[in-house]
Amino acid sequence: MHIARFDARPAVLRRCERRAIQILRALSDPAGLQDDLADDLINSLGQPRAGHCLAGFADLVALMSRHGWRAFDICAPGTTGHTDDEIALAQFIFDATEQRRDKALIDASFLVAPKGLLPLLTAATRAGLPLLCEECRARVKGRV
Repeated sequence: MHIARFDARPAVLRRCERRAIQILRALSDPAGLQDDLADDLINSLGQPRAGHCLAGFADLVALMSRHGWRAFDICAPGTTGHTDDEIALAQFIFDATEQRRDKALIDASFLVAPKGLLPLLTAATRAGLPLLCEECRARVKGRV
């Protein structure tokens, strides 16, 4: 049994980071991605972008399980609060996506073995870019 530490205060996360954690949690669920999340992504991103986003997350999780230094604490869908690992992974995804490559590369070196560094950065960018687009569209429409 592994007990994850939770911070009593909720972390201040952007909309796209919260969405990334939501997808990571759904992918870690043995039953697979929940239908309501997939439908929500398709409605907000469109079919092609949602497919690219989910494929990027699937690659990210596969690379972390294959080359990761350790197992990551990712909670079940619907859990309140966030683990330190979930927050770090969400921030890593958007560091890679928003071209903060030096920081993302350093963070990736703590996540995976050297063989998985560049594929992990590529997967993170593929996963994060559609979520940034979703956040930008919501901001333009005044929903954020």
